[in-house]
Amino acid sequence: MEYPGVCTGPALQDLIPQNRSTQWHTDLTMIDRTDSGLGEMPRKETQFTSKESPQHSIVADYTLNVPHDLKPGLDLVDTTTSGRPEDGEDGDALSALPTKLWVGIAMKICEDHAVQVGLVWHDGTTSLDFALHTVHLSQHEHQAAVRGLPIGGRTNALEDFLTITLETIARDNACRFVGAGIAPEVIRACPKLPSRLWSELDILPVALDRDSNCGDADDIADLMVRKCVLCFGPNLQPRLQIGPLGEVGVDLGGRSTFVLPERYACSVGERTMRMANHYSQSLRRKHKKLAFFTSSSQGGVARMRYGLMRFLNCMEVNCSWFVPPPKPEVNRIHERVRQVLRGGEDLHSPLTEAHMDIIDTWTHSVAESLRWTADGGPLASRSSGGAAVIVIDDFTMPALVTISKSLDPSRPVILRSHHALRHDLITAQGTCAAQEWQWIWSHVKHADLFISEPLQTHIPRIVPREKLSLMPSSIDWLDGQNKRLSDGATAFYHRDFAHHCQRQGVPHLAYPRRDYIIQTTDSETAMQDAIAAFALFRRQSRYCSGLSVQQTPQLLLCYNPSTHTTSRSQSLKRLRTSITKDYPDLANDIIISPLPPSDQTLNALLSRAHISLSLSQNPSPNPLIAQSLHKGVPCIALQTPANALQIQHARSGFLVNASDKAAEIRCVAEYMDVLFDDDERYYDMGYHGRLGLRDEVSTVGEAVCWMYLFDRMTSERKPRFDGGWVWDMAREGAGERRRRGDVELLRSVAIT
Repeated sequence: MEYPGVCTGPALQDLIPQNRSTQWHTDLTMIDRTDSGLGEMPRKETQFTSKESPQHSIVADYTLNVPHDLKPGLDLVDTTTSGRPEDGEDGDALSALPTKLWVGIAMKICEDHAVQVGLVWHDGTTSLDFALHTVHLSQHEHQAAVRGLPIGGRTNALEDFLTITLETIARDNACRFVGAGIAPEVIRACPKLPSRLWSELDILPVALDRDSNCGDADDIADLMVRKCVLCFGPNLQPRLQIGPLGEVGVDLGGRSTFVLPERYACSVGERTMRMANHYSQSLRRKHKKLAFFTSSSQGGVARMRYGLMRFLNCMEVNCSWFVPPPKPEVNRIHERVRQVLRGGEDLHSPLTEAHMDIIDTWTHSVAESLRWTADGGPLASRSSGGAAVIVIDDFTMPALVTISKSLDPSRPVILRSHHALRHDLITAQGTCAAQEWQWIWSHVKHADLFISEPLQTHIPRIVPREKLSLMPSSIDWLDGQNKRLSDGATAFYHRDFAHHCQRQGVPHLAYPRRDYIIQTTDSETAMQDAIAAFALFRRQSRYCSGLSVQQTPQLLLCYNPSTHTTSRSQSLKRLRTSITKDYPDLANDIIISPLPPSDQTLNALLSRAHISLSLSQNPSPNPLIAQSLHKGVPCIALQTPANALQIQHARSGFLVNASDKAAEIRCVAEYMDVLFDDDERYYDMGYHGRLGLRDEVSTVGEAVCWMYLFDRMTSERKPRFDGGWVWDMAREGAGERRRRGDVELLRSVAIT
């Protein structure tokens, strides 16, 4: 069957398209749980299936006698989408949510080759119950545990036992563990346990110290769980850790090491990991200090930094990340600068010199008050213990470039820009954007390297070519938004989101009885367009024509709650009024809701969506496009340079390029019809979308680029960039030649 290219608006009809204390005595064997790498196509992410749950096989030469109620794996919820409900089926009742708890894990060495394992679970207020287990190990394993060494074997039997036991406790008590406080002796004996808790059970591990060795295993476990609870905030999210110098403590200050290097190796190709090892070894030999500066520890840029710092810590690269304390007045000015530079604000209300002085004065005061410029501080000269390379994110603190160069003129300073710029405005005389850009350029022109997104709208033409290089934004495939969730975890987050919608007073998804389309954006126009296209699809498409209302898809529109200002409230009111007036028949099938703070909720919603939309004209790359493609969910997006960089038209999604708004909406509706009506086409596009993801947009790929820059810029012979891609230079520097068939981003950006 032929499908159209970039759509110009053909006619719709022409397209076919319970709590208890226990003490158990258990002998163990080892169970091998295999993980498939990202290069393999997983089960279809848009359905719950139980056929591809983790497989288990006996790999030890001794047997396991486990009680019958200790079986690996949680009970899976029957959530198949093969059967459609009958008309009139009640979809409003919400199932109860498991209680969210924390658990403490401790271990005590016993005689007779045994280890006592203690578990205590806590509800945030008090400890609810405990369990003690006596685990018998082999002589070799027991000696290793006594000496504080990792227990040997192809897999760690104690890790398997703890993983299975936590699954069983959660199932039998109708609860879900949010975090696990783990005693140091458990970490030494089971070094892979934190990673397994995160990847298999969706539990955030927290490695904690204790004051003494006194007490039984349950006493120590109780201390661990009480300490663990303190690491979480009101929304059950890990608390931000900011040190006295403004240094960001990634992953609870390094206590939550939930990803091991071998996990990263499964997320990218072998050549990419060789490049990462090559540059990390070189940096470790040099013993250089490196420093990043961003304006905030939250937001899109900060998310990339968390993933990057997490991987660099795994590779033992000495790198730190610093942020200033928040100041509301400065934050408002920063947001206005961003809007003006991209042409989104009143062009005749210029940023005054007083505003610029506020930013510069604030930057200098932060650098002094946080002792960034004092001896040993990151901005101090290298002879005074400062960082060897400075990286400053965006234009929010441009004076840091001047400060760094004044303290150590020969030290390399890199400016990393994520801004979209209106070149016609920043180069015109008398415009607000031009005035702001002149102030920014007076600082950042002293930087040794300007790194931009590989988009023409993001590259300032005033930057000398020899100082310019390109690097795309990155995504961490192993964090909460992108890791593969089990069927049970995904079902939990869907139920949690349904309760969230109920509290908001809006309809909720009827998945898995009904499929749904998702769009996550803060743009009112993009939401209006999505609603209009969805209404046309529901009312006139071939797919929906033979279905009852209870069988047709729903539309989910999510937005960032941090943008809930007065204008946002007015925008939401207009949208809901429009739905009630223009689409009353669809009012219960269009869900507009803020996103909960949990990353895994967005992960679950994207994973089970049938289609994702990106109908915003934002010129910056939308990371949710790559995230949905990574999950095998095709995306329909507007034809913009940023979207074309991520989507292969008609292979991993559809790009819409219409002559007017009506044709654009009609085109989106037709592509919805194609992706619902043609299953073979749908699965093929999901497969190509996943395989088309490039290593250079992963956390490992970004780390390779940064480590290459740090390695070369701390060498005697500095590189010449000439507007090239950092990834290409890093690959060449590591001796990894480009091969025919390599999957990479389009190198079509013209440097002017």
